[in-house]
Amino acid sequence: MDKNITIYNFMDTFYCCEVFRDKFCEEMVTEHMLVYLCSGELDLIAPNKKQYHLEKGQSFFLPRNHKMVKIKHPSKNGEPFKGLFLQLKTPFLRKMVSEINFDPKAKRLRPETTPYILLPEHPFLKGFFKSLESYFDAQEYPSEALMENKEKEAVLTLLQVKPEVVSLLFDFAEPFKIDLESYMNDNYKSDLDMLYALTGYISEFAHYTGRSLSAFKKDFEETFHLSPGRWLTKRRLQEARRLMENGEKPLEVYLQVGFKNLSHFSTAFKREYGFPPSELEAKAS
Repeated sequence: MDKNITIYNFMDTFYCCEVFRDKFCEEMVTEHMLVYLCSGELDLIAPNKKQYHLEKGQSFFLPRNHKMVKIKHPSKNGEPFKGLFLQLKTPFLRKMVSEINFDPKAKRLRPETTPYILLPEHPFLKGFFKSLESYFDAQEYPSEALMENKEKEAVLTLLQVKPEVVSLLFDFAEPFKIDLESYMNDNYKSDLDMLYALTGYISEFAHYTGRSLSAFKKDFEETFHLSPGRWLTKRRLQEARRLMENGEKPLEVYLQVGFKNLSHFSTAFKREYGFPPSELEAKAS
Protein backbone atom coordinates (compact mmCIF):
# COMPACT_ATOMS: atom_id res chain seq x y z
CA MET A 1 0.00 0.00 0.00
CA ASP A 2 1.39 3.41 -0.99
CA LYS A 3 1.61 5.57 2.15
CA ASN A 4 1.52 8.70 -0.01
CA ILE A 5 -2.04 7.98 -1.16
CA THR A 6 -5.26 7.79 0.84
CA ILE A 7 -8.51 6.70 -0.87
CA TYR A 8 -11.96 6.65 0.74
CA ASN A 9 -14.67 4.72 -1.09
CA PHE A 10 -18.42 5.04 -0.44
CA MET A 11 -20.40 2.25 -2.14
CA ASP A 12 -18.14 2.22 -5.24
CA THR A 13 -19.84 5.47 -6.25
CA PHE A 14 -18.22 8.29 -4.31
CA TYR A 15 -14.46 8.54 -3.76
CA CYS A 16 -12.12 10.93 -2.03
CA CYS A 17 -8.44 10.72 -2.95
CA GLU A 18 -5.57 12.43 -1.12
CA VAL A 19 -2.06 12.37 -2.61
CA PHE A 20 1.01 13.71 -0.82
CA ARG A 21 3.45 13.64 -3.74
CA ASP A 22 3.15 13.72 -7.54
CA LYS A 23 1.18 10.72 -8.78
CA PHE A 24 0.69 9.54 -12.38
CA CYS A 25 -2.23 7.24 -13.14
CA GLU A 26 -3.93 6.00 -16.26
CA GLU A 27 -7.32 4.34 -16.29
CA MET A 28 -10.44 3.72 -18.32
CA VAL A 29 -13.59 5.58 -17.32
CA THR A 30 -16.59 3.29 -17.82
CA GLU A 31 -19.18 5.46 -16.05
CA HIS A 32 -19.78 9.22 -16.17
CA MET A 33 -17.86 11.01 -13.44
CA LEU A 34 -17.91 14.39 -11.73
CA VAL A 35 -14.60 15.56 -10.26
CA TYR A 36 -13.81 18.47 -7.92
CA LEU A 37 -10.41 19.65 -6.67
CA CYS A 38 -10.49 20.55 -2.98
CA SER A 39 -6.75 21.26 -3.01
CA GLY A 40 -3.68 20.63 -5.13
CA GLU A 41 -3.40 20.58 -8.91
CA LEU A 42 -4.30 18.12 -11.64
CA ASP A 43 -3.01 17.63 -15.17
CA LEU A 44 -5.24 15.72 -17.59
CA ILE A 45 -4.07 14.31 -20.90
CA ALA A 46 -6.75 13.52 -23.48
CA PRO A 47 -6.53 10.65 -26.01
CA ASN A 48 -5.72 13.26 -28.66
CA LYS A 49 -2.76 14.36 -26.42
CA LYS A 50 -4.39 17.70 -25.60
CA GLN A 51 -3.49 18.70 -22.03
CA TYR A 52 -5.59 20.42 -19.37
CA HIS A 53 -4.35 21.94 -16.10
CA LEU A 54 -6.79 22.27 -13.19
CA GLU A 55 -6.35 23.92 -9.82
CA LYS A 56 -8.07 24.14 -6.44
CA GLY A 57 -11.78 24.94 -6.68
CA GLN A 58 -12.22 23.76 -10.28
CA SER A 59 -14.46 20.89 -11.37
CA PHE A 60 -15.02 18.89 -14.53
CA PHE A 61 -17.21 16.21 -16.06
CA LEU A 62 -15.80 13.00 -17.58
CA PRO A 63 -18.09 11.19 -20.03
CA ARG A 64 -17.96 7.41 -19.89
CA ASN A 65 -15.97 5.21 -22.27
CA HIS A 66 -12.84 7.32 -22.36
CA LYS A 67 -9.26 6.63 -21.39
CA MET A 68 -8.06 9.08 -18.76
CA VAL A 69 -4.48 10.05 -17.91
CA LYS A 70 -4.15 12.04 -14.67
CA ILE A 71 -1.12 13.53 -12.94
CA LYS A 72 -1.97 14.67 -9.42
CA HIS A 73 0.21 17.26 -7.69
CA PRO A 74 0.25 18.64 -4.14
CA SER A 75 -0.12 22.43 -3.90
CA LYS A 76 2.98 24.57 -4.02
CA ASN A 77 2.18 25.67 -0.46
CA GLY A 78 2.41 22.06 0.76
CA GLU A 79 -1.29 21.11 0.81
CA PRO A 80 -1.85 17.56 -0.50
CA PHE A 81 -3.83 16.91 -3.64
CA LYS A 82 -7.42 16.21 -2.56
CA GLY A 83 -10.06 15.33 -5.13
CA LEU A 84 -13.70 14.26 -4.93
CA PHE A 85 -14.93 11.78 -7.55
CA LEU A 86 -18.62 10.96 -8.00
CA GLN A 87 -19.68 8.27 -10.49
CA LEU A 88 -23.05 8.68 -12.21
CA LYS A 89 -23.74 5.08 -13.12
CA THR A 90 -25.84 3.99 -16.08
CA PRO A 91 -28.52 2.06 -14.08
CA PHE A 92 -29.14 5.12 -11.89
CA LEU A 93 -29.34 7.44 -14.92
CA ARG A 94 -31.76 5.09 -16.69
CA LYS A 95 -34.09 5.38 -13.69
CA MET A 96 -33.74 9.15 -13.56
CA VAL A 97 -34.18 9.96 -17.24
CA SER A 98 -37.98 10.12 -16.94
CA GLU A 99 -37.68 12.86 -14.30
CA ILE A 100 -35.71 15.21 -16.54
CA ASN A 101 -37.29 17.90 -18.69
CA PHE A 102 -35.02 18.24 -21.70
CA ASP A 103 -34.44 21.66 -23.19
CA PRO A 104 -34.92 21.17 -26.95
CA LYS A 105 -32.80 24.29 -27.62
CA ALA A 106 -29.85 23.11 -25.53
CA LYS A 107 -26.55 22.71 -27.35
CA ARG A 108 -25.49 19.09 -27.85
CA LEU A 109 -22.03 17.65 -27.26
CA ARG A 110 -20.57 14.68 -29.11
CA PRO A 111 -18.83 12.19 -26.78
CA GLU A 112 -16.02 11.36 -29.19
CA THR A 113 -14.90 15.00 -29.28
CA THR A 114 -15.33 15.89 -25.61
CA PRO A 115 -13.38 13.55 -23.31
CA TYR A 116 -13.09 16.22 -20.56
CA ILE A 117 -15.56 19.03 -19.91
CA LEU A 118 -14.47 21.87 -17.64
CA LEU A 119 -17.38 23.17 -15.58
CA PRO A 120 -17.95 26.82 -14.68
CA GLU A 121 -17.03 27.95 -11.17
CA HIS A 122 -20.65 28.18 -10.06
CA PRO A 123 -21.83 28.54 -6.43
CA PHE A 124 -24.30 25.65 -6.90
CA LEU A 125 -21.46 23.30 -7.86
CA LYS A 126 -19.20 24.53 -5.08
CA GLY A 127 -21.97 24.10 -2.50
CA PHE A 128 -22.74 20.59 -3.75
CA PHE A 129 -19.14 19.41 -3.53
CA LYS A 130 -18.63 21.03 -0.13
CA SER A 131 -21.59 19.00 1.14
CA LEU A 132 -19.93 15.82 -0.14
CA GLU A 133 -16.60 16.77 1.43
CA SER A 134 -18.29 17.03 4.82
CA TYR A 135 -18.92 13.25 4.81
CA PHE A 136 -15.20 12.58 4.74
CA ASP A 137 -14.47 15.24 7.33
CA ALA A 138 -17.05 13.63 9.64
CA GLN A 139 -15.63 10.14 8.86
CA GLU A 140 -19.17 8.80 8.67
CA TYR A 141 -20.73 6.91 5.79
CA PRO A 142 -23.93 8.42 4.34
CA SER A 143 -26.92 6.09 4.06
CA GLU A 144 -27.81 4.54 0.70
CA ALA A 145 -30.94 6.72 0.49
CA LEU A 146 -28.96 9.86 1.25
CA MET A 147 -26.33 8.93 -1.35
CA GLU A 148 -29.02 8.45 -4.00
CA ASN A 149 -30.39 11.91 -3.21
CA LYS A 150 -26.90 13.36 -3.61
CA GLU A 151 -26.60 11.65 -7.02
CA LYS A 152 -29.90 13.24 -8.09
CA GLU A 153 -28.68 16.60 -6.83
CA ALA A 154 -25.48 16.12 -8.83
CA VAL A 155 -27.39 15.49 -12.07
CA LEU A 156 -29.77 18.41 -11.59
CA THR A 157 -26.93 20.76 -10.64
CA LEU A 158 -24.87 19.64 -13.62
CA LEU A 159 -27.76 20.22 -16.02
CA GLN A 160 -28.38 23.68 -14.60
CA VAL A 161 -24.79 24.90 -14.90
CA LYS A 162 -23.93 22.99 -18.12
CA PRO A 163 -27.20 22.02 -19.89
CA GLU A 164 -25.45 20.82 -23.05
CA VAL A 165 -24.13 17.71 -21.25
CA VAL A 166 -27.63 16.22 -21.41
CA SER A 167 -26.80 14.53 -24.72
CA LEU A 168 -23.87 12.73 -23.06
CA LEU A 169 -25.44 12.05 -19.71
CA PHE A 170 -28.41 10.12 -21.08
CA ASP A 171 -26.73 8.45 -24.03
CA PHE A 172 -26.97 4.75 -23.18
CA ALA A 173 -25.50 3.37 -26.39
CA GLU A 174 -22.75 0.81 -25.81
CA PRO A 175 -19.32 1.30 -27.41
CA PHE A 176 -18.77 -0.41 -30.73
CA LYS A 177 -16.67 -3.57 -30.71
CA ILE A 178 -13.18 -2.35 -31.56
CA ASP A 179 -10.08 -4.10 -32.84
CA LEU A 180 -8.70 -5.99 -29.85
CA GLU A 181 -5.08 -6.37 -30.98
CA SER A 182 -4.65 -2.67 -31.78
CA TYR A 183 -6.34 -1.58 -28.58
CA MET A 184 -4.29 -3.84 -26.30
CA ASN A 185 -1.01 -2.87 -27.95
CA ASP A 186 -1.90 0.80 -27.44
CA ASN A 187 -2.97 0.35 -23.80
CA TYR A 188 -0.89 -2.43 -22.24
CA LYS A 189 0.90 0.12 -20.01
CA SER A 190 -2.36 1.23 -18.35
CA ASP A 191 -2.37 1.45 -14.55
CA LEU A 192 -3.15 -2.23 -13.96
CA ASP A 193 -3.06 -2.11 -10.16
CA MET A 194 -5.55 0.77 -10.06
CA LEU A 195 -7.91 -0.93 -12.53
CA TYR A 196 -7.78 -4.22 -10.64
CA ALA A 197 -8.28 -2.54 -7.27
CA LEU A 198 -11.45 -0.82 -8.42
CA THR A 199 -13.38 -3.35 -10.48
CA GLY A 200 -11.09 -5.95 -12.00
CA TYR A 201 -8.89 -5.07 -14.96
CA ILE A 202 -10.27 -7.76 -17.29
CA SER A 203 -13.81 -6.43 -16.88
CA GLU A 204 -12.53 -2.92 -17.59
CA PHE A 205 -10.76 -3.95 -20.80
CA ALA A 206 -13.81 -5.98 -21.88
CA HIS A 207 -16.14 -3.03 -21.41
CA TYR A 208 -13.84 -0.58 -23.12
CA THR A 209 -13.44 -2.77 -26.19
CA GLY A 210 -17.23 -3.17 -26.50
CA ARG A 211 -17.43 -6.82 -25.37
CA SER A 212 -19.02 -8.89 -22.67
CA LEU A 213 -16.52 -10.49 -20.29
CA SER A 214 -16.96 -13.93 -21.86
CA ALA A 215 -16.60 -12.53 -25.41
CA PHE A 216 -13.48 -10.61 -24.39
CA LYS A 217 -11.78 -13.70 -22.95
CA LYS A 218 -12.69 -15.76 -26.02
CA ASP A 219 -11.53 -13.10 -28.50
CA PHE A 220 -8.38 -12.44 -26.49
CA GLU A 221 -7.21 -16.05 -26.42
CA GLU A 222 -8.03 -16.45 -30.13
CA THR A 223 -5.98 -13.33 -30.91
CA PHE A 224 -3.01 -13.71 -28.55
CA HIS A 225 -3.09 -17.42 -27.53
CA LEU A 226 -2.50 -16.36 -23.91
CA SER A 227 -4.65 -15.30 -20.97
CA PRO A 228 -5.05 -11.50 -20.59
CA GLY A 229 -2.96 -11.37 -17.40
CA ARG A 230 -0.12 -13.43 -18.86
CA TRP A 231 -0.09 -11.44 -22.11
CA LEU A 232 -0.01 -8.09 -20.28
CA THR A 233 2.96 -9.15 -18.15
CA LYS A 234 4.82 -10.60 -21.15
CA ARG A 235 4.17 -7.55 -23.34
CA ARG A 236 5.39 -5.16 -20.63
CA LEU A 237 8.54 -7.20 -20.10
CA GLN A 238 9.26 -7.24 -23.84
CA GLU A 239 9.06 -3.45 -23.94
CA ALA A 240 11.21 -3.16 -20.80
CA ARG A 241 13.89 -5.37 -22.33
CA ARG A 242 13.88 -3.33 -25.54
CA LEU A 243 14.32 -0.09 -23.59
CA MET A 244 17.16 -1.50 -21.45
CA GLU A 245 18.96 -2.91 -24.48
CA ASN A 246 18.91 0.66 -25.78
CA GLY A 247 20.65 1.97 -22.68
CA GLU A 248 17.88 2.78 -20.20
CA LYS A 249 18.22 1.62 -16.60
CA PRO A 250 15.78 -0.68 -14.74
CA LEU A 251 15.02 2.15 -12.31
CA GLU A 252 13.89 4.30 -15.25
CA VAL A 253 12.03 1.55 -17.09
CA TYR A 254 9.78 -0.31 -14.66
CA LEU A 255 7.31 2.57 -14.17
CA GLN A 256 7.27 3.39 -17.89
CA VAL A 257 5.95 -0.06 -18.76
CA GLY A 258 3.32 -0.20 -16.01
CA PHE A 259 4.90 -2.02 -13.06
CA LYS A 260 4.25 -0.56 -9.62
CA ASN A 261 7.52 -1.40 -7.89
CA LEU A 262 11.05 -2.36 -8.86
CA SER A 263 11.11 -5.59 -6.86
CA HIS A 264 8.04 -7.01 -8.62
CA PHE A 265 9.46 -5.96 -11.99
CA SER A 266 12.84 -7.62 -11.30
CA THR A 267 11.22 -10.87 -10.15
CA ALA A 268 8.92 -11.03 -13.20
CA PHE A 269 11.80 -10.20 -15.57
CA LYS A 270 14.04 -12.95 -14.18
CA ARG A 271 11.17 -15.46 -14.32
CA GLU A 272 10.56 -14.57 -17.98
CA TYR A 273 14.15 -14.36 -19.26
CA GLY A 274 16.21 -16.39 -16.77
CA PHE A 275 18.42 -13.49 -15.69
CA PRO A 276 17.80 -10.25 -13.74
CA PRO A 277 17.48 -6.85 -15.46
CA SER A 278 20.72 -5.77 -13.77
CA GLU A 279 22.63 -8.03 -16.22
CA LEU A 280 21.33 -6.01 -19.16
CA GLU A 281 22.29 -2.82 -17.34
CA ALA A 282 25.83 -4.16 -16.81
CA LYS A 283 26.17 -5.08 -20.51
CA ALA A 284 24.90 -1.67 -21.59
CA SER A 285 27.47 0.10 -19.42
